[in-house]
Amino acid sequence: MVWQHLTAFGNAASEAWQLRARILRLDQISLTLNFELVAPAAELIWPVAAPASNRCDELWHSTCLEVFIAKPGDANYWEVNLSPRGDWNVYQLDDYRKGLRPETSIGSIPIRSTSEPDRHQLQATLALPQPLIDANRLQANLCAVVESANGSNSYWALSHLGKEADFHARDGFVLEI
Repeated sequence: MVWQHLTAFGNAASEAWQLRARILRLDQISLTLNFELVAPAAELIWPVAAPASNRCDELWHSTCLEVFIAKPGDANYWEVNLSPRGDWNVYQLDDYRKGLRPETSIGSIPIRSTSEPDRHQLQATLALPQPLIDANRLQANLCAVVESANGSNSYWALSHLGKEADFHARDGFVLEI
């Protein structure tokens, strides 16, 4: 799959920053996710990778790379949160922002994160939740929350369709995999 360029909502990020991501379905049961942010390290918070990763809530309060996945025409969808420090979570939702709960079938997500002075990368392999395995097609929205060194967050996605940044909006699930 080709790299997809994400855009920041409004003017919340430096115009010099560039964020791109790609998602590849390796087989019927897993996805590979890659994110690459080009921005000076002094301007943002990119947490250092920890020796052990943990399932954590509320990762989106700081730098968090995300993907939202669904079957076409199905109200259910999944939210995947990945921190450069290695922490992660996967949630299942019943419909737009309803029924948020951890996806218990996923016990870990291998994450590799690197950071150089002007380039920051995250790679992860995600086992698909059982309801998505048999789907011939999936819809996705690649997103990110990036924390600036000044403590403010910018919100990035393939497209922003509303008056606010909203990664959950199904109209934003524009990528087919």
